[in-house]
This record gives sequence, structure tokens and C-alpha cells, in this order.
Amino acid sequence: MIITPDVNYADMYASNVMRNKKKYPKSIILAVERYKKWKKRKDIWFDVDCANEMLDFVQSFVRHVKGPLAGQLMELELWEMFVFANMYGWYHKNEKGKTVRVVRESYVQVPKKNGKTIIAAGALLYAMYGEGELGADCYCAASDYEQAQNAAEPIAQAIENSEPLAGHTQIYKGVNGTVSGAMYRYNINGIAYQNKFKVLTKTQRVLKERTLILC
Repeated sequence: MIITPDVNYADMYASNVMRNKKKYPKSIILAVERYKKWKKRKDIWFDVDCANEMLDFVQSFVRHVKGPLAGQLMELELWEMFVFANMYGWYHKNEKGKTVRVVRESYVQVPKKNGKTIIAAGALLYAMYGEGELGADCYCAASDYEQAQNAAEPIAQAIENSEPLAGHTQIYKGVNGTVSGAMYRYNINGIAYQNKFKVLTKTQRVLKERTLILC
């Protein structure tokens, strides 16, 4: 589905759920009801353009690396759009009067073989390349290193398979080709910056206030 400006895909998914409640578990219905309640609040607002910018980024730069769709650009399903739109579409003014995202942490539980790695890759790559944060530190973490590799390897491949992303990015690999992280170097107005992601396990410390993808 091509991301069309001004189209609220979260609304589309919410409408589908509310029309067919019997087809959806309680957790999804509650998520949709919260979305609708938030839309009525005056202290926060939903920015369709910001939400769609993230969706468009994922579909423009993230490719499947396994299975029958390997090599093809990601095409988000409507439920995935709802997840991302809620993460990146809600904004409010902080105590300093700056416009910031409402959602700072999110928990997404997805059954096996339903694209949770792609969701993790989309969020991490957008944090590294698309969100505009200078010097962003991102982490891919799991209970053990092997599990972390299940997400880190597709993320690294997504970078390698995208010429615009790979051009200024160095991917770090260890023994047997395992991925330990990546660094994106760029220059703005003569000042050099580095955005990076690291692979962590539960035995390693993770700094707060960073983009952390748990697998």
C-alpha cells in the first residue's frame, strides 16, 4: 500500500477493529479504544504527517531478507501501520515548551512468523536515519547474543541492501560474521556526527533515554 499524504492509517485500522470486534482479541480492542480516547484529549495531538513519514520510510528503505519476499521492499500491513502510527504520531509540549513525541516506550507482542523482526528493524533504522536526532544511540538487545543476532543480522542486511543507507554506514562484524553494531557518519554545516546501533545482551548495561529494541 502506497503511503498517501493526509491519510490516517491508524483511523482506518481502528475502524476495521470496531466494526468487527468479534474477530479481534481484547488486547487489540483496548489499544484501539485508547487511541480513540487520546484523540479526544486536548493536551496531546495526533500528527498524521509525522506518522506517515515513518511509514513511508519503512516502505522505502527496509527490504525483506528471507523467504519468498526476500529482496522486495517492505509493504506494511494495516495493523503494522497502526502500531507505528501510535508510536510516532502522538505529540505534546514538554515542560520546556518543545514539541516532543508522547510515546517514549512501547511493547509490541507478535506471534512467531508475523514479522516482529521487521518491526524491530523499522523502528531502529528510523531512529538511526529518519528521525533527525543528531548523535542517536540505538540498541538491539535480547536475553542472549544468539537471539539478538536474529534481529541484528536482518537490520544489518537492510542497511547493506539500501544504497542511500549503506553509503555512509560502517557495519561492524565479529566471529563468523555476527553483527556487533553499525555506525552512520554524516556532516551537517561542516560538523561531523555519528548515529550508531549496538547489539547487547542482558549481561550488558543499557543507558537510559536511548532507543532500545528488545527482541
